[in-house]
Amino acid sequence: MKRKIHEFFTRKHMLSNDYEIFHFLNTEVPFQYLHNHDFYEFYLYLSGDVKYLIEGKSYNLKSGDIILINTKELHQAIINSMNVPYERIVLWINKSFLYELSSLETDLTQCFENEEKKSVIRADFQIQQNIRAQLSKLLDLENYKGSGKDLLYRAYIIELIIQLNNLVLNDKSDLDIDIMKSSLIDGIVEYINNHLTEEITIDALSKEFFLSKFHLSREFKKYTGTTIHRYIVQKKLIEAKELILKQYPINSVYKQSGFGDYTNFFRAFKNEYGISPKQFYELMTESNMKK
Repeated sequence: MKRKIHEFFTRKHMLSNDYEIFHFLNTEVPFQYLHNHDFYEFYLYLSGDVKYLIEGKSYNLKSGDIILINTKELHQAIINSMNVPYERIVLWINKSFLYELSSLETDLTQCFENEEKKSVIRADFQIQQNIRAQLSKLLDLENYKGSGKDLLYRAYIIELIIQLNNLVLNDKSDLDIDIMKSSLIDGIVEYINNHLTEEITIDALSKEFFLSKFHLSREFKKYTGTTIHRYIVQKKLIEAKELILKQYPINSVYKQSGFGDYTNFFRAFKNEYGISPKQFYELMTESNMKK
């Protein structure tokens, strides 16, 4: 049976409790914007003319490239042209589900969470084929009618993630990846991430990095695809969501994530995610209770 190509969508939340997998093929430019997820994202790039923005770095992708994104990383695909169809396989994995699959000896989340992990990996052809085969088995489960499906997808994901962990933690490849990055932007991103609980202004950043506000804003937009203000707000909201999921009181989360007052926090949260902080907590709690 021919495997179907999934219709592209802009949904950024999971409907399943454990994982979701998609094979996308776009011949027209899909709508994309800088965003993050509350789950892990694995992405196998197959074709197109695409660069990928992740945390202030821009990666020019080649067929077979692997992208690994955790819940705190802001990212966005930039389509350079549609002369070649934009094709990729995308796997979403619930964080708590991957923790459950881990053992005392093997932490499967390391390929997403390890401080040394790379966001983009260019593996050799054989490893690419092995990973493609694992993803194909997961995709084929969509039409699977036999017994044991609940065990099969767990087994396939464990095998895939173990391979990714070995690839990430023991990466000795000398395959060059074309990355556009700036030590200035790396420094600004690191500063923002380390001062999320504080008020961060463009004036303060300008003084910290000895640059005019105009030059700072222009360079930041060039490398990240967004404004400094929006990036800071998105990062603070990511921190707020992490605290909410750890069951911190919502009426104190706004302070701990660096918002000046609750009204601004509530408005920013609703504008970014379309739901209130309380609704977000209820949805995530309900999802976990179904597991």
